[in-house]
Amino acid sequence: MTVSNYSTTSSNNTSINSISIAEGMPPSNVNNAIRNELSDLRTYLNDKEWFIVGDRDGACTFTRASATSVTVASTDVTSDYHANRRVKIVGSNTGTIYGIVSSSSFSTNTTINFTFDSGSISGSDSTVDVYVGSPYTNPSVPVVDEDAMGSDSAILPPSQQSVKAFVTSGTVTMSNKTLTSPVLNTAISGTAFKDEDDMSSDSATAVASQQSIKAYVDSQVTAQDLDISDGSSTIAIDLDSETLGLLGGTGIDSSASGNNVTMAIDSTVATLTGTQTLTNKTISGSSNTLSNIANSSLTNSSITVTDGSNSTATALGGTITYAAGEGLDVAESSGTITYSGEDATTSNKGVASFSSSNFDVTSGAVSIKTAGVGNTAVATGIAATKIADGSVSNTEFQYIGGLTSDAQTQLDAKLVKASNLSDVASASTSRTNLGLGTVATQDANSIAITGGSVTGMSAPSSGSDVATKTYVDDLVAGLKTRIITRVATTGNVDLTADLQNGDTIDGITLATGNKVLVKSQTDATENGIYDVVASGTATRNSDYDTVSELAGQLVIVQEGTANADEIYLCTTDNSGTIGSVNISFTIVQPSNVGTVTSVAVADAGSSEFTVTGSPITSSGTINLAVNSINATKIGSGNVDNTELGYLNGVTSNIQTQLDNSASLGDAISFAVALGS
Repeated sequence: MTVSNYSTTSSNNTSINSISIAEGMPPSNVNNAIRNELSDLRTYLNDKEWFIVGDRDGACTFTRASATSVTVASTDVTSDYHANRRVKIVGSNTGTIYGIVSSSSFSTNTTINFTFDSGSISGSDSTVDVYVGSPYTNPSVPVVDEDAMGSDSAILPPSQQSVKAFVTSGTVTMSNKTLTSPVLNTAISGTAFKDEDDMSSDSATAVASQQSIKAYVDSQVTAQDLDISDGSSTIAIDLDSETLGLLGGTGIDSSASGNNVTMAIDSTVATLTGTQTLTNKTISGSSNTLSNIANSSLTNSSITVTDGSNSTATALGGTITYAAGEGLDVAESSGTITYSGEDATTSNKGVASFSSSNFDVTSGAVSIKTAGVGNTAVATGIAATKIADGSVSNTEFQYIGGLTSDAQTQLDAKLVKASNLSDVASASTSRTNLGLGTVATQDANSIAITGGSVTGMSAPSSGSDVATKTYVDDLVAGLKTRIITRVATTGNVDLTADLQNGDTIDGITLATGNKVLVKSQTDATENGIYDVVASGTATRNSDYDTVSELAGQLVIVQEGTANADEIYLCTTDNSGTIGSVNISFTIVQPSNVGTVTSVAVADAGSSEFTVTGSPITSSGTINLAVNSINATKIGSGNVDNTELGYLNGVTSNIQTQLDNSASLGDAISFAVALGS
């Protein structure tokens, strides 16, 4: 608590630093309150530069409104927290920052806006302390804090803030002052300053404005023209609005750089010297002669000869030789190359002819006539490997001998019998070899099925029927009487974040897939059996995600600091929808055992109570009568019997008498403290 929290109305000051100074306080509070008040005064004066003014009649709370503003609820403090006053802001997260009040206003609440030297009010601070600069540099030397310097005192020093406010605002007249590197942000005035567009004063001492200089120069330039002639025609260039262009014509380029314009013959013009490339030009053979042009100077100075895979470049003027291979002849006559085929022989490839008796030739394709090649034209003993694709051997080819009818017809008939085991010679042998059987044929043997399953069976109706999985699952579901979970919660948990892999419940680190008994939720509809997830929101265990699956179940908890080896019973009725009815679990193990057979009451003091009817067994009444209560057991126990006896002989309210006596003591104490 600080002095700024004290009220100017004395009756409103009922405590100092939580020490009651209200009517009827004990004597010790008087001493403690005075000591704390003196401590507050000393602390308040130690930082003589900064003060929390409060609302001038007690404390007020400065609530953060933004990074550069605070509000004070229902209180107008604009007179102390006014514009341009220096401030210091202190917050646990903001730290200490300095600035000025940029503006303040009151409408229901006070809003104070700041401009800081650096930093801002942290969003993590809901409230801050706002100190204002003191109008004194020490308790004895006054300082004037007037932004307009209205007092015009010759002896009182101004505050730093008021000097800054005075200098940065208003108009100041200075005489015989030298300005070093001045910056003029607004207009210049005075007799030494001229703003004349026509410069009519023609003064040698006055300064012209930027606008008047520009207007005068523009008017002079506007009146001037540049006249240019080509010897027969003349043009005039207005100097303030037109640009003279120096352009090249056919075969001439122009370029400007710096203060120079260069005219040059462009690349389309051929000159007498140097080498030029002519494009799309026609040279007349009747009036021009081309001589001494070497083959090497031509763009295509060679001819490439290729056979499609190999190439050779032969220079113009060289020799290309044409050659013929086997079965071909080549000849040259008068610049013509002629290739002709040779007749084929047993030793030379060439052009062969076919007997028209055995072969037809159409469009170059040779085919055997329908009559075919006669036996006389075919050699005897053709190997079987030369028939079809050659995959049939001579031995295999001879297997055709002895067929009595079409081979495929006979094979198809055999396959029909093979498909129907009853048609084969020994059906039972075939079944055994195939690992097959029927109930009729294997009624005395076991039927083994490996790698498959028997499907399509109906639910059993007699003792010898085979049971289906559905029948067994339904039967087992009716026998479920207990649930085993790894841990159980000890209080409310966040289902979206507290049942993830790696979280801890009742001292146990959870792993994905663990079952958890959630029994202590604030919203009891969330209780139940949950599976731990890798991340995100936990899900109910699919076996126990309805009310009917939970009602009447026993839950055994395996691990945990508080819940290990405990058993809980779900006491929720078998009705309602999960998530809308409360799910309750009651501990059944361990249980309280045994019966209280006797209760006795005794006096723990020195005959302070008279006890009758004690002990009792199964029924009865114990009576307590008060004799005398030790003083140390009254209130907080700080008053002993001797001190309690001091009340004897008091003639009126003790606090009233103490207050009357303390008034003089307060005055003396304050006088001594302030005097020191």
